[in-house]
Amino acid sequence: MKTKRKKNLQYVPGAADDGLGFFPAITCQIMGDGPPRVRWVVHHRRRQFHSKKEALASANAEIALAFEDSSLPSSAERFLDHLRQRGFSELMDFRMAKTFDEDRRSVLGDDFQPAFGEAAARHDPVLHASIMEIVNRQITERNPPEARETFERLLAEGYSPEHIRRMIGLLVARGITETLMSRKPFDVNRYIEHLRKLPEIPPP
Repeated sequence: MKTKRKKNLQYVPGAADDGLGFFPAITCQIMGDGPPRVRWVVHHRRRQFHSKKEALASANAEIALAFEDSSLPSSAERFLDHLRQRGFSELMDFRMAKTFDEDRRSVLGDDFQPAFGEAAARHDPVLHASIMEIVNRQITERNPPEARETFERLLAEGYSPEHIRRMIGLLVARGITETLMSRKPFDVNRYIEHLRKLPEIPPP
């Protein structure tokens, strides 16, 4: 991931993940003696990509385009106005589809997968990203080993990697919710049992 600076401003490309695809995002940071301070974050909600790499490439291209105009990078406000004209909007305006079908089927095409209930189309994108990070770490680090085993088994059965991640993420989210509600430790054994049953989704 590349960043570009102008004076004390830094523009960082990123990818917003709503669990159904990736959107290019750009963060403006103010650099100083201490840690960077975020000035604004924008994303392009009409550009949905299948992979994080594609969304990052799109964000990088937008930053490079803006830097061709020497008057933009030195002003966070002018840079932001330029991005708005290009179709970007503040991340706080992130809008979920009213239904999974409404905004996703035509974009994802053959990669379209059914939602796990209507709530899947209206989740908190920040929370979702955190849960997906947990899923990725479990699969990569094989902790628990059943997470990686389940991922590979479902891949062999023809499920797409993103659909598998979402199914596992649903189990993680349910386990965390149950832990908070009962104030008991995360039930790893039950989680593993549910992993082995996928793609069958256990009732709440």
